[in-house]
Order: sequence, then structure tokens, then C-alpha cells
Amino acid sequence: MYAAGCVGLVMALRTFRFGQSRRVSSAAPTAAGSYDVLADILHLNNLNEVCFHEKEAIISYGYNSTAVDTSLTLHSTTDHAILIQFLSQCPDVDIYLPPGLRNHGYCEDGMAYVKFLKTRVLPRWVFDIELQHQGKTIKYFDLCPHTALLFMNHYFDGIPDLADFPPDKKIVLMPNVEMYELKASHYHRADYVLAKTYDGYQRITAWYDREGNPRRTKVFYTQHVSSDPTQAARRSPTVQIAPRDFSNLRFFHANGHSTEKMTYQLLECWSRRPDFPRLDVYSMDDHSKKAFDRFFKDKPVTNLRYNWGQDVDVVEFGKLMAEVPVILCPSGMEGFGHYINQARASGALVATTDAAPMNELIDAESGVLIDGNLWTADAPKQVMAQGYRIFREGLFREGMEYMVHPENICAAVDAILALTPTERAERARRGRQRYLDQFQYFRTQMHAFRKQLLFDVHGQV
Repeated sequence: MYAAGCVGLVMALRTFRFGQSRRVSSAAPTAAGSYDVLADILHLNNLNEVCFHEKEAIISYGYNSTAVDTSLTLHSTTDHAILIQFLSQCPDVDIYLPPGLRNHGYCEDGMAYVKFLKTRVLPRWVFDIELQHQGKTIKYFDLCPHTALLFMNHYFDGIPDLADFPPDKKIVLMPNVEMYELKASHYHRADYVLAKTYDGYQRITAWYDREGNPRRTKVFYTQHVSSDPTQAARRSPTVQIAPRDFSNLRFFHANGHSTEKMTYQLLECWSRRPDFPRLDVYSMDDHSKKAFDRFFKDKPVTNLRYNWGQDVDVVEFGKLMAEVPVILCPSGMEGFGHYINQARASGALVATTDAAPMNELIDAESGVLIDGNLWTADAPKQVMAQGYRIFREGLFREGMEYMVHPENICAAVDAILALTPTERAERARRGRQRYLDQFQYFRTQMHAFRKQLLFDVHGQV
């Protein structure tokens, strides 16, 4: 366990002067040649793990323990003097992450911002608690009236409508543009929008051009980053990882609870091709269970291992991805694509859908692309799909959801089997390098965003 995190927190609380405001350095991030990306990956892994387990805690970017350590986080039961001291260290932007969002997906989103914006995640109680100090009642907005507040998607939870919400406080929105719940009002309420994909950036900027931008909202194309579970496995003293073999192929797919990863179609493909190598599936959604029962329940299966209802921990998940040669990710839609990003981080050959934003992470040089068809049976419900046409299958049409048919998945697998082991390994290497390069890009964009915030709020950097 790292001791520095605990010492840093204690020293910060001891030396802090009430009302002091931190400023971002004007120096650019370290050049790519001297950038220790592995250290950042390991730190992000640790932040993600504590986020998932400490759902009601304030977590700072200074947290860097290899084991979940509650003594390095703050809770509603923490002494008010300590809470006031810590909360008063107002960063440029705070991240709102309530307990219900502290799952793997939103922790991936939130803790990347925590790390690279050098800030903290705040649960809901922070905005409601009345802190007592020398006979006075103090609330969060009294301490940090100028700190911007970042919201994930539509989960504003009424905070901007609170009576004591400062009128000039900046609102930052991180949208997954494919979500139905995001409405025009969310985009119009934001002062800044962070686009995780280029497809999202194009849709958002076109929407403001088309619908108007009375708040003069600024849109930033930031991309995003994901943790690398294989690093957790490689550093576990109890785990042995077998060498990956691109000559002896096995396939892997994990969809969690999602029904948008085309797990049903993947299982149907495998049911048609008993000649395919073994596929390991880890799933927790009922739809894929129906597929397994339909295609495999009453017949012997030699090339499929279907694991349902098992929520594997990060170390076991990392071991699985570190050993397998090929990971299949035929998504129907993504907000960013953390599971695709983690797949390419693992060093495996990744196959994903040839449609945005999935093909922003993987292209034909760094993986294998699977044909998908734009879903047009229903009019799109997403704000960012309506009025925005893309050229697909010979036509300009609205939409951002795709259907990946079993035959297309099978065709992609045949293409993988036709590659030489050297070609598979080289594409996998390029995929991992793109994952590493994206860390540098995101890091630089977060630095630039902090400078923009400082200029807009204080008129200086």
C-alpha cells in the first residue's frame, strides 16, 4: 500500500489556509517522450477500485492506495473541522458522482476526470450537509462558490435548482450522446460540454448550430481514457498469467448487464459454427441467457464456455483479458466504449463494429472491423440523433444505433482466422499503442480545459 496518500491528506489538512484557492500551472504537460504513462494507468486503476467500493465517500485525486483504504477518504461522519478544511481547498471543477452511479462504467468516467483535472468526486450529502464551525453554519456552496461542477449525463439530481446554488457557478456536462434520457434542457443548462468521441463532438456542435446557443456553451473534444485491469492482474502476487498465443486462438467476450453488446447475436453465430475455436462469454443480462438456452441448452457444446451471473473482480477479469488472444466487442452503440478500450489496453486483438464511435477506437490497422447496419425500424429517440444525418448503406439517414447480425460476426471471425499469427500480434500491438497515445491526448486536453476554466472564471491563468 502506498503511504504517500495518507501523509499527503494529513499534511494538506494541517497546512491549509482557509479560503485559499489553487491555480493550475501554465506549464504544459510533460512531453510524450518522457511521459510515464504506466504510472498514470496504475493510479487510475486504484482510483477506479476505491470509487466502486466507497460509494458515499469524497475521493481526491491524491488517493493512490493499491488496496481500498477508507482512511484516505472522507464521509458524512467525518469531523466537521476536517470536512471544512478539505472542502475549502476548492479545485477548478468538482465532479458530482452519487452512490447510484458508482458502478464500473461511471467510475471509469468520473475517476479519469478526478485524476487529470486534479479534483475530487462528491456524493450528494456534500450539497446538503450543514457544517458547524465556531458557531456558524457553513455549506459547500459557501466554501466553493466559483468552482465549476461536472455532471454525468442527465444525473443533475436537482442540484443546479437548489436555492443556494450560486448563480454564476459554471456547469460542465459529460454526455453519452446515445442516452435517451438526455434532453435539450440538459445541453442548454451547461456552460461546457466535454465530448468523449469525435462522433459525439460533431453531433453536439451541429446541434448547437441548429438549435441555438443562448448560453454560449463551449464544446471540447477531449476523448477519454479507461483503466487497464490486466495491470492489476500482473501485479497480483497470487496470479499467474499464461503467455498469450496468437497461433492457438481463443476468443473472449464480456458484456456485463448490457444488452447493447450483441451478445445474443454472438452466441447465435457460434451456434452455427462448431468449427470455430473456443469462445468464453461472461454475461449478466437475461437476454443473452435466453440466447444460450435457445441455441445450446439441449445439445453438447465443445467450443463455448458461457458464464452467466458471475461478477468477476478486477484481478480475475484482468487475468482473463491478459491471456486471451482475441476479444470480440460487436457493440450496437457506445457512449465511449470503455470495454473496447480496455480490450485494446490488454494487448489482445480486438474486433468491433465498423461504426462510430466504436471504429474511433479500433480501425482496420489496429484490429478487425465487423459490419453493422444502422437501425432504422424506429425513429431515433436521442436528441443528438434527431436532425443529424449520416451516410450509411448508400443513404443519408438519422440514427446512432446499429444491428450487428450473426453472419457479420461470423465473417469477422473467419477474417481473423485467415490472418497469420504475426499479423494478429501486430494489429494487437497497434491497438495497445493507440490506447497509450490516447492517455497523452486526454491528459493534454484536461490541462487545456482547466486553463479555459480559470480564464473564464478569474480572467487569468
